[in-house]
Amino acid sequence: MEIIDSHTHWGPSITLMGMNITTEELLRQAKQNGVAKIVIFPFPSTAIADEGINENLLLETQRIEEFIPYYYIPEDLRPIPHEKGFYGGKWHWVRGIQDCSSNYEVLEDPGVNEFIQASERIDLPIIFEEDLAFTEIFVKRTKSLKLIIPHMGMLGGSPLDFLKAFAKYPNVYFDTSLAGSGVVKRFIEKIGPERIIFGSDIPFGTMKNELEKILSLKLRTNEKELVLSENLKRLIRF
Repeated sequence: MEIIDSHTHWGPSITLMGMNITTEELLRQAKQNGVAKIVIFPFPSTAIADEGINENLLLETQRIEEFIPYYYIPEDLRPIPHEKGFYGGKWHWVRGIQDCSSNYEVLEDPGVNEFIQASERIDLPIIFEEDLAFTEIFVKRTKSLKLIIPHMGMLGGSPLDFLKAFAKYPNVYFDTSLAGSGVVKRFIEKIGPERIIFGSDIPFGTMKNELEKILSLKLRTNEKELVLSENLKRLIRF
């Protein structure tokens, strides 16, 4: 059974002083846990301070075959430069308070609609992290943009509120990173395994603990395959 970790950070963090997630650490955890491929993107603080980290990350993925690069979307809302080799994007509390509060003025920026239209044409998934109400407004503006809500919405509100709000939207997916196994089970029961994606959120989680959480669920083999790799492979056309 192939396993892809859809959510890890790579490189240094400015706000987490001294934190630097190395290639060696990600490969170590992957080898120990049978993970074949790893989606990587920069820490938000580093990407905001220095956009060059996106290019550095891309260069590293050209060297390490296990890595799948995601583009950290800058605050001027430039879409994923897919022609360079990125397979997805990371939207993280744009112009807001990182990991804490959305900036609703962003939704009034004409650039948001331009970003959505360009991203729909590119047709690659975006890990999208904002407050629940902000996310609801954004989702209603797009018909086909594939969004992955990290942690099943845990940092933007209640996961079950996110589930209720987006259960009927087939283009909204959820990653399992840091969510409890009971929450993951509720999501699968409500919307099926086809929109659930395994992630660890290294360094805040570990591949071992996050993977054990999925393997402990009473799922059929084909359902586990969907969550652990097949859903993501379909989204990124891998």
